Amino acid sequence: MASLLFVAAAAQEPAELKVLIHERHFYAFPALEQVAREFEAAHPGVRVHVLSSASAAGAHEKTRFMLAGGIPLDVTWIDVTELAAYLAEDVLVDLQPYFDADPGWNPDDYFPQVLDGMRDARRHLYGLPSTFTPYVMYVNETLLAREGLAVPPDWSWEQFHELCRRATRENQWGLELTLWLQPLAPWIWQNGGRFLDEHGRCALDEPAAVEAIAFLHRLVHQEQVARPVPFEGQIQFGLFQAGKAAFYGPVGYWETYRFQSIREFEWDVVPLPRHKEAATAIAMRFYCVPAVSRHPQLAYQFVRALGGDAMQRELARIGNGVPGLKRAAASADFLKPGVAPESEHVFLDVLPAARFLPVLSNWKEIEELTKAEFQDCLLLGKTSPAEACARVAAATNDFLDREADLRRRPFLPGWLFAAALCSGAAALAGALLGALRRRPARLAAREERAAWLFLAPWAAGCALFLAGPAAVSLLLSLSEWSPLRPLSAARWMGLDQYRRLAGDATFQDSVRVTAQYALFAVPLQLIAALGLALLLNRRFRGRNAFRTLFYLPTILSPVVLGAVWRWMLDADDGLFNDALACAGVRGPDWLGDPSWILPAFVLLSLWTVGAQMLVFLAGLQAVPPSLQEAARIDGAGAWRRLWHVTLPAISPLLLLNLVAGIINAFQLFAQPYVMTQGGPGNESRFLALYLYEQGFRFLRMGYASTLAWALFLIVLALTLLVLRSSTRWVHYAGAPR
Repeated sequence: MASLLFVAAAAQEPAELKVLIHERHFYAFPALEQVAREFEAAHPGVRVHVLSSASAAGAHEKTRFMLAGGIPLDVTWIDVTELAAYLAEDVLVDLQPYFDADPGWNPDDYFPQVLDGMRDARRHLYGLPSTFTPYVMYVNETLLAREGLAVPPDWSWEQFHELCRRATRENQWGLELTLWLQPLAPWIWQNGGRFLDEHGRCALDEPAAVEAIAFLHRLVHQEQVARPVPFEGQIQFGLFQAGKAAFYGPVGYWETYRFQSIREFEWDVVPLPRHKEAATAIAMRFYCVPAVSRHPQLAYQFVRALGGDAMQRELARIGNGVPGLKRAAASADFLKPGVAPESEHVFLDVLPAARFLPVLSNWKEIEELTKAEFQDCLLLGKTSPAEACARVAAATNDFLDREADLRRRPFLPGWLFAAALCSGAAALAGALLGALRRRPARLAAREERAAWLFLAPWAAGCALFLAGPAAVSLLLSLSEWSPLRPLSAARWMGLDQYRRLAGDATFQDSVRVTAQYALFAVPLQLIAALGLALLLNRRFRGRNAFRTLFYLPTILSPVVLGAVWRWMLDADDGLFNDALACAGVRGPDWLGDPSWILPAFVLLSLWTVGAQMLVFLAGLQAVPPSLQEAARIDGAGAWRRLWHVTLPAISPLLLLNLVAGIINAFQLFAQPYVMTQGGPGNESRFLALYLYEQGFRFLRMGYASTLAWALFLIVLALTLLVLRSSTRWVHYAGAPR
């Protein structure tokens, strides 16, 4: 009866549900739209607007941006590792009352381990699974058979180690090891380790965890039977797909999605090797209802539809993951006979030993904090397992301490931010009014009034959108605030945010990486731009076409450039390494080797010198020919004319391009975001990328503002230093020497 009344009410009041889940190019998107049309048919007067979750910032960030902007959103999905963060921000609807009031709800239809991952400390349920996957091991059966090997049932670490050793040959490895927190967790759990102790402190520096990491370290660096792959590298054509690794993992079901195209060898999945105890991790996204939903009851009904037979079976058919619905997981849609992997039941067999990472802390952020330490140890070999685990535990405990301290901090009144906005605008207005105190002659005054009239729109925009927000960001740098909450929820931190910079190893790494990049990229850009300008200043056929050609890369999107250069610099199939191979030279791992990643970005920076080239070209064309002719008559050669005539004449433009180059170098963001995500370790975590991660990925807008002001002060100091030195080498026409 209640359901009938609800449908009648919905029919009287037309409603629109906004759903943000899959990308439009995703194979299941038509099925999602079909579920939406069927839902509309069952609920007259309701329209379901299906949005694509694809965006330049990523699906997770797009959801956050919509929530932060208060944009109506009724159904979305989130990663299970982010549940604690969303619960802390109070931006999800507690669906337990809706489940309790739903006569058709039966929790036994779903795997209990999966539902537990979507519950809070009160055991309240916040959503239903899209798909999930336990972590398993992928096996190249053809390679093992060629080596006379086979995976024994219920195998151990020792047996796994022996198989990896015997399968390793030149240009062939036993294991392609996945390297992020979730796939590292099973090794730690199987050795009796844990993430948190009974006091809620990080326990990754305990002997059991250190021994597990040491086992992996020995496979990679001492015996060299394994090659690690970070999270960013899993989407590339890796060793396993190339048939050069016997095992790949631990990793989830989503890789079957990619491996369906493999025809060169037979592959399957097996449970992870067992040590002291059986354990594996679970990855999962689940459907939920944001608190900004205008129709939570309708949104709950649509979540139920997404967790129903039609959508769950379709996700199983395309290989998206293991359906959370038991009957869909037991159907032929998931257990596909005759389709690799043959042993899909393994994903169900390991469920009793499967675990989630702790959900009471934001392990997604902790993973980012600790990723560099694990990569330094297992990928780069820069630190020992004990040292890496100690650093991981220290970073995690610092994070937990900051979270606890933040909850004790006082709130800032919302009016204070409005006052900061007004004060910033007022300060700029005062500066402009101060310039009007002079009393020029009548004609000059008339011209000045006309100038200010034309400048008024710019001044108003500058006050409202630059000076005012800058004052707000300065106040935010002394506080901490999540954009998912009102400004009145900001907490006062004082100078602690700036003190944190001194102990923030990631900040220090990002400053180092950015400074090194600027040190090499900026001079090389000036040299390349000036060289092209000198070349294109000559008269020859097709000169204008070459000018256009060299300028074109500067107008392309940095995201597009990053994607293109990521392909060109790929270690296995990239254009650069293919060209080197034709010359008999083995190319480096441009984006994976710390020794080459900085040169790779410097090389990329030379692709966009077209704008600087045009500035130099304009300056060269303005150099009086008489000066060049006089120098030539005096016997000056080409290099002496360049050094004593041309460069002094265009030195103001050298200064302009130098300052602009420094500013651009310290603002580099899009290319490392697209190409490396800051890895390996922190070797490409530029300062602007770190600022973005804090502000928009982890919603630490206060600390992001602190980083922004630190970036501003660094750039300001360098700019002032260059301007002060310019009095010695910049020459202006008509100015006294």
